[in-house]
Parts: sequence; structure tokens; C-alpha cells
Amino acid sequence: MVDSVTETEAPRRAAAGERALRQRLDTFVADWRVSLGNQWDGAKAGLLHEELERINAEAEAQELADIAVPTLELIVFLCSFVETGAIPSAVQRAALGGLVDGLSPTVAATPKPAPRAAKRAPASSVRGQVHYLAAAERVIDALAPTLGAQRFLVRPFETLAPLQLAMAESPPDVLLVDDAFVPQLHGLIETVARARDAQRDPPVCLVLSEAADLARVLYAQRAGADAVVSSRDPVAILARIEEMLEQRRSLGYRVLVVEDDPAQAKFCESVLHHRGITTRVCADAAGVAEAVHAFHPDLVLLDFYLPDANGIEVAQAIRAEPGCAFLPIVFLSGEQDLDRRFDAISMGGDDFLTKPVKPRHLLMTVESRVRRARALNLNAGSARGERRGTLSGRDVFLQELQHLAEAGGEACAALVYLAVDDVEAVRERIGFVTAGTLAQQLASAIAAELPFARPLCAYGEYVFLALAQRDDELALREALEQARSRLAARAWLSADDPLRLGFSLAALRISGPAERAEMLIRRVRQQALGVQTAGGNAVALDLRDPNAASEDPRVRLVRAILRTTADAANSLLSFQPFAPLAGNLSGQYLARMQLKPPRSSQSILIEPAEYLPLARSLGLATQADKRLIRLALRQLHARGEVGELRLFLPVSAESLLDTAFAPWLATELRAQAVPASAIALEFDIADLIELQPGDAAIETLQRVGARFCLRADDDSERAQRWLQHAAFSVVRFERPTVAAGSAWAIAANRFAAVRSLGKIVIASGVNDMADIGELLRNGAHYANGALVCDWLTDFDFDFAGAVL
Repeated sequence: MVDSVTETEAPRRAAAGERALRQRLDTFVADWRVSLGNQWDGAKAGLLHEELERINAEAEAQELADIAVPTLELIVFLCSFVETGAIPSAVQRAALGGLVDGLSPTVAATPKPAPRAAKRAPASSVRGQVHYLAAAERVIDALAPTLGAQRFLVRPFETLAPLQLAMAESPPDVLLVDDAFVPQLHGLIETVARARDAQRDPPVCLVLSEAADLARVLYAQRAGADAVVSSRDPVAILARIEEMLEQRRSLGYRVLVVEDDPAQAKFCESVLHHRGITTRVCADAAGVAEAVHAFHPDLVLLDFYLPDANGIEVAQAIRAEPGCAFLPIVFLSGEQDLDRRFDAISMGGDDFLTKPVKPRHLLMTVESRVRRARALNLNAGSARGERRGTLSGRDVFLQELQHLAEAGGEACAALVYLAVDDVEAVRERIGFVTAGTLAQQLASAIAAELPFARPLCAYGEYVFLALAQRDDELALREALEQARSRLAARAWLSADDPLRLGFSLAALRISGPAERAEMLIRRVRQQALGVQTAGGNAVALDLRDPNAASEDPRVRLVRAILRTTADAANSLLSFQPFAPLAGNLSGQYLARMQLKPPRSSQSILIEPAEYLPLARSLGLATQADKRLIRLALRQLHARGEVGELRLFLPVSAESLLDTAFAPWLATELRAQAVPASAIALEFDIADLIELQPGDAAIETLQRVGARFCLRADDDSERAQRWLQHAAFSVVRFERPTVAAGSAWAIAANRFAAVRSLGKIVIASGVNDMADIGELLRNGAHYANGALVCDWLTDFDFDFAGAVL
């Protein structure tokens, strides 16, 4: 009789215990929302943490998985703040609130054993499950909070039996085993092998040992360990776990080899195939875009000098393709100049390999670059439903940017570019290992300080992109400025030895589908580079609405032409000679580029005075400069022997601010086999006064070898710095406009001042024979204008027969 009563009462008592536990869980959720819903209280959080641990223990004892699993995840996340006393950021509090909402009684009220949906919420926020086996006296206390802070769900075990049961039920992603349990490791791994699905990878198995001598390491590896970690530092263990997980994800690499040398391409293919990497070869630049779309490479090996294109241009074209703005690009070249190689990286490449390439270097570069790219994409979720505080994937970010540009809307939306200043100095101070830790801190902090900017994406080393929206321009401006200031005021890495960082922030308003996503990124990056060139730790915000008024058709025409490939169908180059007066050089010409719509006559040519201001307003000034230079170099290349021939090419000072311009020019000169001495880059003094490029930018461009010329129509005090600058050895003056008398008489003092500095003087706009005597008296070295010769389409002026 007693037995029958016991059998009847047991289910009843179990049901009563479950109801009581669920009521305690309801009380916990209510207390959290009242106590911590609006403001963080460390003491109250500690009390709630202890209550949650008791609820979890009882749920485990009663085998209530729908309570045990979500409460355990919240315990792991919460303990990193309770044990250290740290205050969670706004984003972290929101994440904690989301986990608490997952415990809501509306989800758990029905005790049906089916709610696998309750387990889906943790899956989106947890990076992986870690089982940690160590005796109580050997447990690394800070390990679980450290891994929990990085979204690993850690389940500790002190003995073998409960771990085997847990692994049989749900195999982990990572298995951490203390050195004392190595003899039992083989049996644990067999337990996992029997339990896991055939499609699922086995867990990463790490043995934690204080003294990992060779014999101990071999013993652990024979037992089945993937690696042995000889440090008890939680950060080092975390880094090793992430490294092993990345290696697991490194299978299936795809590399596009862009190489016109068949022998070199075959060599790269054979080396990569030996490691199991799939390859495809593209022999010319014309087929790169199609190959990228069809092959979907993880990395591009790109020859620096291709017969039909500049390698820099090919890299920029790849970056412009949808979804390829972040595709790793590694240059291949026989170039030995270290500055040229570093410049290639700064202009858009990720690395540079010098031919002949050693197999080990090739494999190391390809694998490390692809691993890093995949790690950056690891945190990608859906663009609209990503977990707060994490980075979106690159493809997702570009899709969302393009969607936002096409959709438009009444709110003020902007593309934000945020970069750490002086990265080289930061890297030298913190070292390679700590750099990864800093990158993780930056991502979390930026997500916390810019909660209105989603999605957030890593664009490069310590560089991030975000899409920010506010109701109006003023609100967005204030929010961005305040966020940047808060980031700059933070202490990074350590409270004992804090690292201070400067941040440059640029924002560009997204106003419509006129431009592709990649072009918007390029323009906002150029803004940020300008901020850093000016000293950094500041903002540059272009939030004006260009759609406030209808766009001039002429603007649309200029934009369309400058985005097409430069050729005779849309661009016309002409030259005007410099006739020697007191100078002794022949063969010098001023170049002029005119734009024309395709399939039109020359009667509607667009002059530089009209299209250059439009190009600057559209952020296309550098593209216009490159178009002029490329057309000129092609004409010089077609001529063959250059000799004393020199072309003066007017370019914008904005090109000085573009770090990719100098290496692009060096590569273009070499590709066209034109000596740098055959060109002189001419800058407008008013342009230099406005943009104020630094001496470092000028010196970088000087190293290419081209001469500099200054177009001077300003003799103010601000202009003296540029008139006296050593880089500008030639100064060109336009004919002054006067009502009466000699136009050049008023320029006599300017000529004398420039000549006293040892510079060459060129007088332009010479249209009257009476000007020649004045120029000779004032000491001009060269003259050009309609009197000398009109504009020519080739270099066929007879300098020997010219008599002035």
C-alpha cells in the first residue's frame, strides 16, 4: 500500500516542483525588469545572478531543458559583469534584456517537451558551446567569464561521467580538458564521434597544461588533442580557441590568379593545388570581372603589370564590383622597390609578393589572408536581424547600403567611415598579439557608441563602416560628433596601462540611387583621409541633401563621361607649346583635356574650366586627373622615343590627398614605358591654399620622379608658402587682365621674386606681339599662347623655326 501511494504521489510532487520553479522564474524576470530595466545596479545584479544559478541547478535536477538551457546562457553572460564589477554598455544591457525576455513566462508556460524554438534564440547569439573538464582545484577561475564575454557558452565539469552524458546528448564545438584527464581523452572523443551527426565537424579539442614539454604534447596529440596550450591566461586560451576554429573553417579556398605569364600562372596553380586550394587563371584584365562573378574567389592573386591594364586599375575595378569591396587582393610583381610595394598595399591591395615567389610564402600569404577575411565575415547575420554589438558581413553591408540608396526616405541617412588615427604607431606600441584584442574591443565599443548606426562592418585594420540614420541633418550631425568624442575619451586595452586613441570620422549623406555603393565608400574614405592628413581626431560631415534642387543635366553628363573608360570617343587631348625666350629647352607643351559626349561632334566639347569644378563637387577630381594623365602617357608611348619632350599636365590638389595616386602614377609610367621626366604636374596655387596638403604628400609624389609646376595667379601672403616651396621649380603665370597699358608690366615684380628663388618663369596667354618685348624685359623664360601657336593634336611644333 505504501508503494502504491508513493507511485501516485511522485508525479504529483514533480508537477508541483515544476510549477514552483516556473513561478520563481516569473518572479526573477519581473524583478529584473523593475530593478535593472532602466539603470544598472551591480549589487542587485549579483543577487539576481545567485538566484538564477539556483533556478538553473533545480532545472537541471528536474531535467527541464527549456529552463536550464536559456538560464545557463544568461548566467554565463551575466557572470562576466558580476565577478569583475564591470558596468555593461547600452548595447550589452540590451543583449542581457533580450536573454531575460527569452525566459518570459509566455514562452515557458506550456510544459510541452517540444519548444526547440526556445533554443533558437541562444543559437543566434552564442558563437559555440564549450565543455570544460577540470578538477575543482585546477579550474581557471576567469576562463568561463572570459569566454562568456566573447559569446561562448561554457559548461564546466569536474568529473568524467557527467561530461560523457552531456557530450552524448549534445556534442560541443570546443572541448577543453585539463592535463590530468589526458589518459581518458581518447574515450571522450569516441563518445563524441558516436553522438555527433555525420555532417558535423568534431569538436576542437585543447589540452590545458602548465608545462607542455615535447613528450607531454605528443602524448596529448596521440590521445586525440588538436593542440596543447601551456598558458593559464584566459585571453591566451581564448585566442587559441579562435585560431583553431578559424583553421577548421579554412577548407574550400578559391583563388583567382590574374597573370599573363603562363609559366608563373602554372607555378601558382601547382603550389596551391598541392594544398587543396581550387584555382582559376585569367590571362588579361578584360576577363577579370566575368571571372570574379563566375568563380566567386576567396582571394585574387593579381599581376602588378598586365599588358592591357594597370594592376592598380584592375584592383579598383574588382573593388567596384558588387560584393567585392573587401575581397582580399595580393599583388604579384618583380618590383624590388620597397616603397613601391608598400604603396601598392596602401592603394587597395592587401599584400605584395615579389617574383620569383617561394611556395612557402605563397601558401602562407594566401591562407592567412583568406582566414582573416573569413573571420571578418564570421559575425555576419542578416542585415536587418543581426544581433546588436556584432559586425555584419561585408556582402550584407554592401547590399544594405545599396538598398538604402535605392529606397531613399524622409530620414537623414549617411554612410559613416570611422578610422583609428596613426595605426602604425598603435601597432608598434601594442604588438601583433594585442592587436587582435584591440580590434575586438573597438568593434564592441563602436557598436555601443553608435547604436543608431546599423549595420556595422569592418572595412580594414581598425577601420569601420556603418549606416547611420536620424530624423534630420542636425540630429545626425550631433549624434556622430558626440559618439566620436566619447570614443576618443576612452581608455583602451588595460586600466593599468591605458592606450589612448584618436579617431577620424567622415559621413556622406545617402540621397538616392545615383551612385553605386562602392563609389559612396570611395568618396567617404577620401573625406576621412583628408581629416587624417590635416591632423586627425576630428570629423568631416557632408550631410547636405543634393536632391533639394533638380540636378543640372550638364552635371549628369560630366559624371557619366568621367566614369567611363578614357578614349577618343569621350575625351580629346590637345597641346600648346612653350616657346623659349630666356630658356634653353625645346619640346615642352601644356596639355589640355576636353570632354565630349560619345557619338557627338566636337562642337559641343566641354572645357576644363567647366567640367573641373563639377568634377570636384562630385568627388571625381582625381578620376579626371587620372584620365588626363593616362591619355597623355598613351600618346607619349605611341610616339616611342621621348627625348627632351615634356608635357605639363594640370591636376587637382585633391590628388595629393589621395594616398593611392602616387603609386598609381608610378605604375602607369612603368606600364607605358614613359620616363617620369617626360611629365610635369601642374597645381593651381588657389587649390593648394584651399586644401593645404602636407609636405609628406608632396614628397611621396616627388619620389615618383615627375617635376612640379605651380600655376600662380595669387601673390597674397598665404600664397608665399607655395611660391617659395622647393618642390615647385617652375611657376606659370596667366596673362593679367588690365583695362589699359601693358598687361605684363604689373607682373614684373612677381617675375623678379620668382626668379630670385631660382625658379623658371612661364608666361601664358600671350596673344599680342607687343607682349613679347615686355616679357623679355621682365625675365620670362618661356611663353605660350595663340601668338606662339594654337592648340595642336600632336607634338609637331617647329621649335627650331620659332622666332619671337
